Amino acid sequence: MQTENPRPPSAADGTVRRAHIRSVPAFWTTAAIVLTGTLLLCSQADPFSAGLFFVPFAFGPLAVTIGLALACRSTFAQVLLTVSSVLYGAWFAYICAQAFFVNPDPQSPIAFLFVGICAVPVLVVFWVAAAVAHWRKRTRTAN
Repeated sequence: MQTENPRPPSAADGTVRRAHIRSVPAFWTTAAIVLTGTLLLCSQADPFSAGLFFVPFAFGPLAVTIGLALACRSTFAQVLLTVSSVLYGAWFAYICAQAFFVNPDPQSPIAFLFVGICAVPVLVVFWVAAAVAHWRKRTRTAN
C-alpha cells in the first residue's frame, strides 16, 4: 500500500533552496574566474579544446575554494574566499600575459601545469582563515 505524503511539496521549498545558493558570493566569483580562465586558455590553444588539458592543473586549487564557499556561510569567510579567488585570478592573468604575450615561447603553456601548485601556499592561508572565521561565528551563535 502506498502512503501519501502528508505535506505536498510547495513552491516555497524551491525558493528557499535557490536563495541558499544565491547567498554565496564567493562561489559565484570563483565560478566566474574559472569560466573566464578556461575560455582564455582555450582561445589561445590551437585546437580550441586542447586548452582543457590545463584546466585541472590551473584551477584545481579553486575547487577547494568552491567547496569552502559552499560550506562556510559566514560573511567574513565569504569575503576572505572572494578575495582569495580574485587574487588567484590576478595571478592567473599575470601568468597568461607572461606566457602568451610578453614572452611567447612554444613551451610557455608548461607554466599552467604549475600555476596552481605555486599558489597553494598563499591560498591555504585564506582557506584556514575562512574556516576559522566560520567556526568562530558558529561557536558564538551557539552560545
